[in-house]
Amino acid sequence: DPRQEQMHDMDTQLFAMADIENAIRTYLQAHPRAIDTERGIREWWLRDSRPPFRAADVQTAIERLVAAGAVAVHYLPDGQRAYATSGPPTQVPVPRSPGRP
Repeated sequence: DPRQEQMHDMDTQLFAMADIENAIRTYLQAHPRAIDTERGIREWWLRDSRPPFRAADVQTAIERLVAAGAVAVHYLPDGQRAYATSGPPTQVPVPRSPGRP
């Protein structure tokens, strides 16, 4: 039955989406300062995925995480979008000059 086959494909796609989202969340928990483009996420954060996730699925998973507030979008000077954890901003300590408290 073609309808059952289509439903199976949708279930498989949702399962893959959950896998991708979980992999991204896990990576960000382990690397809270990580920030990368969609391509970087696919090629570095998810590089150990077997079989590799499809680019379109990774893009959709990122968009879903952004919509859910789990991932934040940052715009790079060249216009590319980069993605990072949407947690509270981490304050980077300002280096002190020698001799100053």
